[in-house]
Amino acid sequence: MDKLKKLLQQPDNRLCADCRAPYPKWASTSIGVFICTKCYEVHRDLGAHISTVVSVNLEEWSDEQVEVMEAVGGNAAANSVYEKCIPSDVRKPSPNASIDERTDFIRRKYEDQEFLKPNLRMKATSRTRSSSSTEPTSLNPSALSNRDSVNNNRDSVTSNSRSSRLNQGETPPGSFNNYSNSSSLASSGRSGGVSSRSSSSSSARKEESLGMLKVTIIRGRSLVVRDLLSSDPYVSVSYGTQTFKTGVVNRNLNPVWKEEFYFSVGNPPQPVKLEVFDHDVFSADDSMGTAEVDLNPLILAAQMHQGMFEAFGSEKIGRWLATSDNSLIEDSNIEVIDGVIKQDIIFKLKNVERGELELSLEWVPIHAP
Repeated sequence: MDKLKKLLQQPDNRLCADCRAPYPKWASTSIGVFICTKCYEVHRDLGAHISTVVSVNLEEWSDEQVEVMEAVGGNAAANSVYEKCIPSDVRKPSPNASIDERTDFIRRKYEDQEFLKPNLRMKATSRTRSSSSTEPTSLNPSALSNRDSVNNNRDSVTSNSRSSRLNQGETPPGSFNNYSNSSSLASSGRSGGVSSRSSSSSSARKEESLGMLKVTIIRGRSLVVRDLLSSDPYVSVSYGTQTFKTGVVNRNLNPVWKEEFYFSVGNPPQPVKLEVFDHDVFSADDSMGTAEVDLNPLILAAQMHQGMFEAFGSEKIGRWLATSDNSLIEDSNIEVIDGVIKQDIIFKLKNVERGELELSLEWVPIHAP
């Protein structure tokens, strides 16, 4: 997984290969690109014979999958091939593009391969597909030869990506800081921008409840001194407008709380924000560091395994990777233990000289009828 983390830290891989949304959480291991959740939906619909998609955080990667991603060289290298001959009048979708815009661009890019150099393209595939193309692939005799063409062509793309990587920098098109964070995981999918859907249904989705979250603040370690020789720490835990506070542990830099708080989580899910304070009687409380929990890995893991929890004794179903984008001290596993979805997290506190915060999450999804 160290190789995967290194790949994710490349500047070009910190933006979706297709729409440039920051922090891509998926990868096409057959093409060799990192993509966002919205573009993942389109890649999934392309079929595994064109794009095999896996979660960056929630799935175990084989050595072969990592090697393919390394061989391609990253999003910039792959795009230098797949977008080599992109017409001047064709624009890549933006992070907030509609599903129709994404689908059109991604299919033209990978399925029809319109933007490849002509000598790399497979035999012409028209955008105006015949009615027979709507038949299931398994029933179409030409599908096997088409699949071979795609795979053979992908080998050529991988080879060309290797050479192109030697002749270009690692900076992706556009600046990373120019893009705002992409929409949350649970709201992305197919919801963003199908013109036939009304604004009222969009509002209903935003108000939808995904489940209940139990947050247990366990302990702090090596916290900073804010008083003369010690501190009187407590933790503020917030989700949206819901805020709770632990009790104050007097004169202790390694406090133990083991206090539980419950939050109703809506769709789209927001991050859980934590801040450690030093309690003062006669002045404002001093901050002792902050941390933020991304709930998307936990919720997605639960959704992917919904209805199967009773079959698990103790099973790991996902993982939140420690990267430079978060303050995790180590990878955080998501597990099902006796039918309960749990995640243990240890943060290095941010905006402070030192300090760690340990907590655990439990997720209770609301099952659709």
